[in-house]
Amino acid sequence: MKTVKIKEDFFYRLVNRDKFQGDGQYTGEEFREKYLADLDDDKKWKNDDTEITLDFEGVEKIGPSFANEVFAHFTKYTPDKNLILKKIHIINISKVKLSIINEEIESGYTK
Repeated sequence: MKTVKIKEDFFYRLVNRDKFQGDGQYTGEEFREKYLADLDDDKKWKNDDTEITLDFEGVEKIGPSFANEVFAHFTKYTPDKNLILKKIHIINISKVKLSIINEEIESGYTK
């Protein structure tokens, strides 16, 4: 199983959905395509095996737009928040940041 140390491998502030938001850098779309592309496949959602671990140590901020683009995107395969968060295992995250992710998954993908 692959582990992504987000601060080291990507960035410490996760706020932009895509290149059209904010400064257009370090976007949720870029993150999802770089690290979670394997999950963009119906077959991956037929079981509940963990596919990747995201380590949030050192991440200072996650915005709703970023969280929606990265996590809620997968509601097209399953509405089950628990399954999404089992496939994408999250560690070293504050309750506030995790609640933002949960809220975005529960709200569904909006773009």
